[in-house]
Amino acid sequence: PLASAIDAASVLAQSERAKGRTPLVVLLSDGRGNVDRAGEARRDSAEHDTRAAARALAGSGLAAVFIDTSQRSRPESVALAAAMGARYALLPHLNANAVADVVRAHAPSRR
Repeated sequence: PLASAIDAASVLAQSERAKGRTPLVVLLSDGRGNVDRAGEARRDSAEHDTRAAARALAGSGLAAVFIDTSQRSRPESVALAAAMGARYALLPHLNANAVADVVRAHAPSRR
């Protein structure tokens, strides 16, 4: 489930922040939650779970980037990025260099 992925990324990033590091959560997704936290293929509850996880991530104050893997930007993906407090980037043709460029461009500055 997409909500579980967001939760796991948040837990890991918070653990790194507690060690004095400056984490950046990077989520690559088409933004479509289609499996809920219970593992059921129920789009409504999956989207609800995903939005809740996104808001929790935003509330943690962690820096995040949402890389949309869709062919075209969709309002739902942009809204999910906003709910996460994440910067949004559309990358319909993923490759390692493109992802690295986006991450470098949005990484928090180190002091």
